[in-house]
Amino acid sequence: MFSRVKGFLSRHRRKFIVTGVVVGGLVLASRYAQRKFREWQERETREFLERTRRQQHFESTERTCNQTILSLSPKLIEAIAKGVDTEELVKQLRSGHPNKLPIWEELKVLAFTKASVVVYAYAMLVVMLRVQLNLIGGYMYRQLNEDETDSSNISNVVQEKYLSLVHHFLSNGINGLIALVQSKVQFVMGGIPLKRRLNLNDTEQLFWALQAAVGSDKKDPAKNITIYVLPSDSTVAASSSSEENLLNTMILETTDILESEEVISLLSSLVSQGFSGVVDRVSEYFISNEPNKAALNAPSGNKENIGDIGTISKNDSETPIEIKNGHVNGIGTFIHPNSIDMAMAKLIPIVNGLGHGCGQNSPDPWIQQLVLDDRIKLLGANIYEAFGHK
Repeated sequence: MFSRVKGFLSRHRRKFIVTGVVVGGLVLASRYAQRKFREWQERETREFLERTRRQQHFESTERTCNQTILSLSPKLIEAIAKGVDTEELVKQLRSGHPNKLPIWEELKVLAFTKASVVVYAYAMLVVMLRVQLNLIGGYMYRQLNEDETDSSNISNVVQEKYLSLVHHFLSNGINGLIALVQSKVQFVMGGIPLKRRLNLNDTEQLFWALQAAVGSDKKDPAKNITIYVLPSDSTVAASSSSEENLLNTMILETTDILESEEVISLLSSLVSQGFSGVVDRVSEYFISNEPNKAALNAPSGNKENIGDIGTISKNDSETPIEIKNGHVNGIGTFIHPNSIDMAMAKLIPIVNGLGHGCGQNSPDPWIQQLVLDDRIKLLGANIYEAFGHK
C-alpha cells in the first residue's frame, strides 16, 4: 500500500508542486488584494473626510466674505458721499438760490461722478475682499494640518493686519478713485448744456464714454486696482520678524493676483455690467412719470437760463403727455424708452439718487448681485484651492 502511494506521489509530483504553487499564489494574491483594498478604502475615506472638511471650511470662508462685503458696503457709500458731496448743492437749489446755473453745472459733474464711482468701487471692494479672505482662508486651512512651529502659521495679529488693508481703500484709495473719475466726467460732460434733451440711448452713450475715458487713463482702476486698495509701499509692519515676513509675503501674493490678467478681465467686465445696470435703472424713469417727482426746482427765467424743468410741459414736447407704466394717456400704446427724451437737468437728480445706496438694513441690489456672481465665486474658489495646499 505504501509503495503504491509512494509511486502515485512520484508519478504526480509535478502536478502537486504546480497545484501547490498555484494555490499558494492564489492565497497570497487574495491576501495582497484584500490588504490593498483595505488601504484603498482607508485612503478613500481619508480623502472624503478631507474633501468634506475642506468644503465646509471653504463654505465658511465664503459666508464670512459675503457678510464682510455687505457690512462694508454702507461704509463705502458713506466714504463716497463724503468725497462727492452733492447734498449741499441740492439744499442750495431747493432754498431758491439766486444764481442756480453754476450750481446745476457743478451738480451735473458731481452726480455723474458719484454714480460712476459707486460702480467702480463696488466691483473693486468685492474683488479685493474675495481675494483676501480666500487667500487667508487657504493659509488657515493649510495650517490645520501643520506643526504649530511652522513659519507659515498665521497668528491673530497677522490676520488682523492683513484684513485691515481694506480700510486703506475706504479712506485713501476711494479719494484717489473719486479724483480720477471726476476729472473724466468733467472732460466728457463739461460741454453738455443743461437744457440739451437726451433719450435713453444718449444716456447710455454718456456712461460708455465715461468708462472709455477712465479706461484710457494709466490709473484705470480695472487695470491698476492695487493703486487704490493696497498701501503704496506694499509692506505693513508686524510685531515680529517672522510675522512681518509672512504678512508682507501675503501682500505680495495679493498684489500678484490683483495684477493678473484674470482679475483685470473680470474687473473690466464687472464695471461694464455695472454701467449697464445704471442705465437699466435710469430707463425706469424714462417709461414712468418719475422724472417729475425726482426733479429739483430748476433755474427759470429768460432764454439764457435753462427754463423751468420741474414739470413736463408743451415747451418740452409738441404736446403734453402723461406716461404711466409705459403707456400714453392710459390708452395702452407701448412707448419705447428711446422715443422719450428729457432735459439733462431733469436727468441729473435721477443719476444723483443712484449713488446713495440703500442703507444698512437694505443692501444695494447691485452689491448683492456682485456677491452672487459666479465668476467672482470661481475666482475665490481657485485662490482658496491654490493656497490651501502646501
